Amino acid sequence: MDQNMKRLPYGINDFEAVIEQNQYYVDKTMYLPLLENQPSNIFFIRPRRFGKSIFLSMLHAYYDCSKKEKFQTLFGDLWVGKHPTPLQGKYQILHLDFSYVGGGIEKLEENFNMYLRVKLDGFMRVYQEFYLADFKERFFKSDSGTEKLALLQDETATKNLPLYLIIDEYDNFTNTVLNEQGENVYWAITHADGFYRDVFKKFKGMFERIFITGVSPVTLDDVTSGFNIGWHISTKPEFNQMLGFSMEEVRKMFAYYKEVGGIPAASDIEAMIDEMKPWYDNYCFSEDALHTQSKVFNSDMVIYYLRNYIDRGEAPKQMIDPNTMTDYNKMKKLLQLDKLDGDRKGVIRTIAETGQIVTTLEETFPASRLTNPQTFTSLLFYYGMLTIKGTFGDMMILGIPNNNVR
Repeated sequence: MDQNMKRLPYGINDFEAVIEQNQYYVDKTMYLPLLENQPSNIFFIRPRRFGKSIFLSMLHAYYDCSKKEKFQTLFGDLWVGKHPTPLQGKYQILHLDFSYVGGGIEKLEENFNMYLRVKLDGFMRVYQEFYLADFKERFFKSDSGTEKLALLQDETATKNLPLYLIIDEYDNFTNTVLNEQGENVYWAITHADGFYRDVFKKFKGMFERIFITGVSPVTLDDVTSGFNIGWHISTKPEFNQMLGFSMEEVRKMFAYYKEVGGIPAASDIEAMIDEMKPWYDNYCFSEDALHTQSKVFNSDMVIYYLRNYIDRGEAPKQMIDPNTMTDYNKMKKLLQLDKLDGDRKGVIRTIAETGQIVTTLEETFPASRLTNPQTFTSLLFYYGMLTIKGTFGDMMILGIPNNNVR
C-alpha cells in the first residue's frame, strides 16, 4: 500500500482539513463559475449526507479575502486552480450553520441571538484590519446579534466592503419547531415580527452574494416572501451533480484506491459499483438531466462502503451506514407518519405498493400547505425519499431511489 495514499474524508466537513491533511477530495470546483453566472442570491436544497457542508466550506475558502494567499495551496491541484474566476478571494465571509441553534422553544430566540453574536464576533476578529478601533469597540460591546448585524451593514456600506453570506442547515431548527411545537409557534418566528424573519430582512441588501442550503424549501417560502426567490437552483440540470457523486466520480475514486493499493489489485471496480448502485445510487434532481447525465450517488454512503473495502478487503456486511439511522429518525419525526391524514397516508400507500407516484413537483411552498398531498410528495422528493424517475405528460414520475430509502 502506498504510504502517501490519500485518507478517506469520512464525516469530515472542513475543506481545508481535507486538502491540507492529504485526504481524498472529489473536485466540485468547476461549478464555481456556473454559480457566479446565476443571480447573486442562491438557494440550493439537497437531502442529508450529500456533501452540502464540505461544499460550503470549499466556497468559503475560495471566496474569503483572508485566505487569498492560500489559494495555490488549497486549489492548485483542482479544476479552479487552473481556471480562477475574478471573484476569487474578494469577500469577507459570514458563514452560519443553524444546526447549532437548539434548545426549548422558550429559549430559542435567546439561543439564536447568542449564536449570531458569537459568529459575528468571530467574523470581526478575522477581518478586524478592515475596521477602525472605535467601531470595533462599539461592535464588541453590543450584546445583540441583530444590532451587530445592523452596525456591520452600515459600516461595510460606508467603506464599500463586499460581504458574502453562507448559511448551512437554514431550516434545521425551524423544521424541529414545526414538528414539535406546531404551526402556530412556527408561524410566530417566521412571519410578521418573528425573530427569524427579522434577521432575513436584515440579510437582504446587506450581502453582495448569498448561498443558502437546507433540506426543504418550506421555511424559505415563509421567511422570504419579501425576497425574490427566483434564485432557487435545486432542480436546474447544470447543478444536478453538484452534490453527491456522479458515476464518473465514483469510478475515478475507486480506480485511485486500486492503483495505490488501498483496495486489492484483484478488485473488480465495475462489480463493486454494481453492488452499490441498488443501495446508494439512482438520484436525479432535474427533469432535464434525466436522460443526459448519470444518476447521482449518496456521497456519504459511497465513502462508507469504500472505507469498509479499504479496512477489510470486502463490502460492508450492513450496506446501510448505521450513522444514517439518526437522519432517518429525524425524517420520520418531520414527516409525522403517525399523524398523517387519510390523503397523505394514501400517498405513502401508493408509493409503498408501486414504488412510485405521478405528481407535479413544487419548487417552493409554505408550511400551511404541507397537508396538501401534492405538496407532501414534493417534500418527500426534497428529503431524498423520492427521486425523478420519468415524466407522464406534463406530470412527473417520482419513485423510491434505492434499497437504502426503501
